[in-house]
Amino acid sequence: MVICYIGKCLLMLVLISSVNSDSDPVGHMMPFGHHRPASVVIDEFLPEDAPTPEQFFNNYVNRDKAVIFRAAVAGSKAFKLWNDEYMREHFGAEEVRLEGKYEKRHLPPVGEKYLGRDTIRHFVDTYHAEGNKVYVVSDLPESMYADMEVIPSLGACGEMADNIVEVNIWWSGGGSASVIHKDAYHQMNCLLNGTKYWTLIEKKYEKQIYKHPEPEYEQGGFSDINAKQVNLKRFPNIKNVEWSNITLHPGDCIFLPKEYYHQVNSSGTHNMAVSLLFSRFDGRDSLDFADCSESTDYRNSKSLSEFDVQLVWKGKGSMVMGRNDLELGYKEPFVEAAKQAELEGMKIDFETWSRLIDESGPEDAENIMRSGDMKKGFQLLDKDGDGFMSLEEAESLTRRELLAISDEIEPYEPSNEYYYEYSIMPFEQVWGLLRTAVKRLTVIPIDEWLKYYTKLGGSRNFGILTFHRLSGGADRVKTKGITDADMHSALENYVKYWMPQYSDLEEKPEDIKHAREWDRIGMTIVANKMKKTLEKERGYVEEVVEVVEEEEYIEEMEPDDLPEDIEYEQIGRDEL
Repeated sequence: MVICYIGKCLLMLVLISSVNSDSDPVGHMMPFGHHRPASVVIDEFLPEDAPTPEQFFNNYVNRDKAVIFRAAVAGSKAFKLWNDEYMREHFGAEEVRLEGKYEKRHLPPVGEKYLGRDTIRHFVDTYHAEGNKVYVVSDLPESMYADMEVIPSLGACGEMADNIVEVNIWWSGGGSASVIHKDAYHQMNCLLNGTKYWTLIEKKYEKQIYKHPEPEYEQGGFSDINAKQVNLKRFPNIKNVEWSNITLHPGDCIFLPKEYYHQVNSSGTHNMAVSLLFSRFDGRDSLDFADCSESTDYRNSKSLSEFDVQLVWKGKGSMVMGRNDLELGYKEPFVEAAKQAELEGMKIDFETWSRLIDESGPEDAENIMRSGDMKKGFQLLDKDGDGFMSLEEAESLTRRELLAISDEIEPYEPSNEYYYEYSIMPFEQVWGLLRTAVKRLTVIPIDEWLKYYTKLGGSRNFGILTFHRLSGGADRVKTKGITDADMHSALENYVKYWMPQYSDLEEKPEDIKHAREWDRIGMTIVANKMKKTLEKERGYVEEVVEVVEEEEYIEEMEPDDLPEDIEYEQIGRDEL
């Protein structure tokens, strides 16, 4: 075993001292890590001395300790073959989810057809372009599984190998940076190309890193500090946080325990990693390794296609990223509920089952939007059609059956759907843009509408759909006679898929009587955005401001006071 020590501490202290005034805390307004040298040691292994699955679980997984596996996937087809040309030729039609290179700052980029989604073919053709901010953070399409490998410490044998929950791909042209955050599942993150610089922070420091407030049932999360420039006067407890500084090279893997905070910077013109997320094993101090023996191959990795991954994505349609562990989140609660019902001489009907689902989620779970139809989910579970869930039915559920049930009952996650745009493009902004056009123009040509709609961050496809709902399918529409009700009807999908986390509105925009409030908020935001993104078209900007002011929706507007980096940013709402 090789041990990774973090050196050059004295030099770092000298540099830190030289750039801070006597009155500022050490590391103030500098990148995270300048407050003190990295000091937490992370174990490293080479393939020939890597732990067995049982040793890996006992010494690292169960103890929430990170560990590095050097050159662990250097023999895989993915490592050897996944360059741009190969990806385009073999997987070009597959789809991937998009984000901006800097988390929490921008609307997702627009891909070949949709906001936040692209084909691999189109991504390969565009992601090296100058100024491109696109980053793939996506479910890995199943067709790519055969090329990827699972290292022996995780997949040679034992219960961990049978509990891979989902598989993700991270891919960019370099220059990407994450926020400080934690993930809900254990993960084995393997780098195939480029270099990644990991900052690791143990969970015990959660109270010192200023975690963003979230409901207790949320197992992921992120820090409110800016990792690029830490304000130690606003966040003084950061000075107490010990950390690790790790560099991963192509072929390396890192095991990151559940809820272990980390921040990652990526470099290289072709930076790609695959992450295997596996079960949390909450409350488990031991696992089943009965199938491990002296004859088990602990040196050679297996193809990912040999494993029964819980949440498999086919490369098109609704994604499965971030969904519940099928065993821990569904089968185990169903079985326990059925056992309890039998003991009490009761039966579990649809209403009782629905309450069970709601009680496992947020306080207002009965009001949240679901991915599908709860009744259909129950029918898939009720195999004999008698209207009740029996213990036998719960215990006999297969992974594929559990996946089909979860498709119906999972809370709606906008970023997994083609219609993501209807949620993350806030209703009030699209309303504000449409209201301005209706008030200032006699006729709205579709090209004019699309020019400004896409400047707000939307896609042409959804801009066209929205315009045609207003125009009845025509490419021009006269504005005389267009009512608030007409506009609200045209934006029906922005109402249907409205999500509070993306909006400045206090409630879902269903009641047309609040139109004046939508004007006040939406038109102001549109005017401010147009000021930054359409500086050459000052006439339009001035007209937008005039509309807002003449209607007396606001007393004063000072666009110059807005942040500089505003092109796609959601003004006036909390960061996601």
